[in-house]
Amino acid sequence: MKIRIFVGTGGVGKTSVTAASAVAAAIDGRKTLVLTIDPALRLRTALGMTDSPREQRVEHESISSRGELWAVLLDVASTMDRLVRTDVSEPEAKAITAHPIYRLMLTSLAGMNELVAVERIHQAIADGFENVFVDTAPSRHAFEFLDKPEFFVQLVSFPLVKLVGRTFGLWKRGLAGIDAGSSKLYGTVENLVGAALAGQVLEFFAMFQPVAEGYARRARNTIRTLSDPKIAGFTIVSSPGRARQDGQYFFDELTRRKFPVEMLIINRLWPAMDLKQSPRVSPATRDLIGWYESVCASQGASRDRAVADWAGKGQRVIDLPELARDVDGIDALVRIAENLQKSNNAASSSRNPQ
Repeated sequence: MKIRIFVGTGGVGKTSVTAASAVAAAIDGRKTLVLTIDPALRLRTALGMTDSPREQRVEHESISSRGELWAVLLDVASTMDRLVRTDVSEPEAKAITAHPIYRLMLTSLAGMNELVAVERIHQAIADGFENVFVDTAPSRHAFEFLDKPEFFVQLVSFPLVKLVGRTFGLWKRGLAGIDAGSSKLYGTVENLVGAALAGQVLEFFAMFQPVAEGYARRARNTIRTLSDPKIAGFTIVSSPGRARQDGQYFFDELTRRKFPVEMLIINRLWPAMDLKQSPRVSPATRDLIGWYESVCASQGASRDRAVADWAGKGQRVIDLPELARDVDGIDALVRIAENLQKSNNAASSSRNPQ
């Protein structure tokens, strides 16, 4: 079992690199899932996916007969529905998912994508995928799916929250066993926001409490799994001009949270070309060649500075060349996967010379 999380700023080709890494694992014979939690949904375009919230199998002639490539877009509603049915009985699950507060929570509560992302990773592990590749939202948003679950865990574990979740139903039915303090609390809430709204909110919270506690347990376990370098690894993807800055920022943020950094990928390097100029070449062509060579030289210098900064960190640096055309389907991802394999082999050889 291996989980690889890809982080980076916008516009550096992170989604394509994530998908291509999953393609490489499938070509190598593994049952692989690529999951995007990036709301931009670039993965759907790269793999020609439909809008279905379920895993979709991606076929290609290069994928080993033993390997499988699946892709899925993070869908809050389907992930939450499955989450609910994990922790309560079917009648209780139907009551929760039909509740108006539940529907409002799915459509209007900010941060739901980040909260359910960890649950979706847990579901992928439970579904038996050997490799899971996760494409995150760009820049600082990448860390929200790691940080928000812990906040929710702490909230659910707060004594007052537990008290409300476990006693409101008894209070509403007028059963014994509710102390005066709890009774006064519910009465005060009704006076403040109105009996009908307070009743709906507190009723839903009492129903949802077992689900919240189940989510909290799994979230903690999944975050713990993502912190285990034997199982998980984080890959930073950047462009040549931003590699030094991005590499340092993401490395610092991940190590501060105690997550294992696996490698830095410097993507979209323009390949150096031997452009010998004929004496008869036009001035415009000569200028174009000079411009290309200057861009390559600038990228190379930026790349070398990033590699020098990275040298003491102990992780690999992988170079990926710019493709001649946009990533427009599985064939382009296979080409990136092949480049990844070549670069990985080259990096391994340089670190372990014979």
